[in-house]
Amino acid sequence: MGAASTFRWVDATFPDAYVDGSGRSGIGVEGLALKERSESSHAHADYRIKNHQTSYDRIDAILALKRSMQTRLEHLDSLYGFKQYPEYKTIGWMGILEKWGVIRKRMLQRMRQLRNAVEHDGAEPPSLEECADYAEVTWWFLRGTSPLLAPLDMIDYSGAAYGTVRYSYNPLVIALRIDMGREMVSEEPQPGWSKIELVSPESAQGKWNRVPEGVSEAADICSVEGVVAEPESAHGFLRSAFSQLL
Repeated sequence: MGAASTFRWVDATFPDAYVDGSGRSGIGVEGLALKERSESSHAHADYRIKNHQTSYDRIDAILALKRSMQTRLEHLDSLYGFKQYPEYKTIGWMGILEKWGVIRKRMLQRMRQLRNAVEHDGAEPPSLEECADYAEVTWWFLRGTSPLLAPLDMIDYSGAAYGTVRYSYNPLVIALRIDMGREMVSEEPQPGWSKIELVSPESAQGKWNRVPEGVSEAADICSVEGVVAEPESAHGFLRSAFSQLL
């Protein structure tokens, strides 16, 4: 936006505000096919575990569970573009999802390690009981991430923060036009707050015509219209968005 662009830092949790409405997109034909593929792989693993006869059934089950999880991760990546986040190189897909409050990654990572050991190193597959445990972990992973397959497009807020946040994920664009108390806005970086690039310097002055109920016109309200300036600043907004889905 040029040399004249202005930045603000905002508390993306919008304390004391509440969600007044939201909208989301559909999954689509291609997304439904990917969803079915991941669930079919899990169903195959579940069948091999329940009808277990030899260690080959357990090997096949572990490979199918890994395939189920990998298909879902690739589906989510196509929607949310994990690689655009700088920390992706150090924490990976599941680390990003954990940072957004979507999953706990420890057991899922363990299962991926087991799959690699079984498939590439010839390791003995886990016991039948352990395979059943991993199937349950994968089932919860599929169920827990399923709502994210229809991404949230917008959230309307009321109360202490009043306005709209709009989401586009891959590439990432989070745009907001919102009134909030000045205690939620800073001209300097604040720990955990999100950096916003304003549409114009004037957009941080005055108020929009919509003022929260119970707040007088003379109240100290700051209006912010802009976009999240960088992926690192998006995590607070994404956690808020996904908390509405999960």
